[in-house]
Amino acid sequence: MIKAVFFDLGDTLCDYEGAAGVAIDSACEYAVGHAQGLSVGGLREAYLRDLRHTEEDALRWTASRQGRSGPQEGFRLWERALEKCGIVNPILAHAAALHYELSRIRALTLLPDALPAVQALQGRVHVGLIAEGSPGTVNEELTLLGLRGLLASVLIDEEVGYSRLDPQLFSHGVREAGCEPAQVAHVGDSLKADVAPAHAAGLVTVWVNRAGAKPRADLAAPDHTVPDLQPLPELLLGKA
Repeated sequence: MIKAVFFDLGDTLCDYEGAAGVAIDSACEYAVGHAQGLSVGGLREAYLRDLRHTEEDALRWTASRQGRSGPQEGFRLWERALEKCGIVNPILAHAAALHYELSRIRALTLLPDALPAVQALQGRVHVGLIAEGSPGTVNEELTLLGLRGLLASVLIDEEVGYSRLDPQLFSHGVREAGCEPAQVAHVGDSLKADVAPAHAAGLVTVWVNRAGAKPRADLAAPDHTVPDLQPLPELLLGKA
C-alpha cells in the first residue's frame, strides 16, 4: 500500500522548459539592447549550444538548469555565450543572468494536471517534494506557484546534503514520511534524475513521459509510466 508520494518539481508539476524559453528570449533581448554587434538569434543559439553541451543528460537538458544551479553557473553560461558572439563583458553577463532568472520566475506556471493530482492525494497519503537547486530559489518557486501549503515535506538536495542523483536523498524522503521504501512512490519526468535514484532506494517509481520518449536501456525501468498526472491518484491508490 502506498502511504507517501513525492513529486519532482520542474517539468513534472510546473513548466520549467516553457518558462526557461521565455526567459532566454527576454535575456537575449536585454543583452542585445546593451551591446553592439549582437543579435537575439545568434546569442540564443550560443547559449543553448553551451547549455546542451554542459548538461549530462540529453533527455533533461532544459534551460531551467541555470535556475537550479545557482547564479554563478548562470553567469558563466551567459559569459560564455557572449564570448562566442565576440562580446567580452562580465558585467553584461551578470546582468543577463539576473534578467534570465527574474523572467523565468515570472513566467513559471503549474502544468494543468498538477494541482488536481496533488489535491486528489491530500488527506490520503503524505504528499512531498524532492527538488534540486538552491533552497531560496526552490522555496520562491513553490510560493509563487501556490504549492507551499499543499506539501507535507520539501526536500531540496542542497539543503539535505545529497546530490539529486544520490539514492540517499530519496531514502531521506522515506524516513521523512515515516514509511518503508515500498510504501513510497516517487513521480518525475526524468529517467536519470527521478526514476534511477528512486528505484535504487527501493521506492515505487512513476515516470511522467509527457513527450512520449523512448525508455533508455542503460537506466532502470520505471514501475509505471503515465503520459501526464491525471491517472496518478487512481494508479497509486485506486478509486476512493
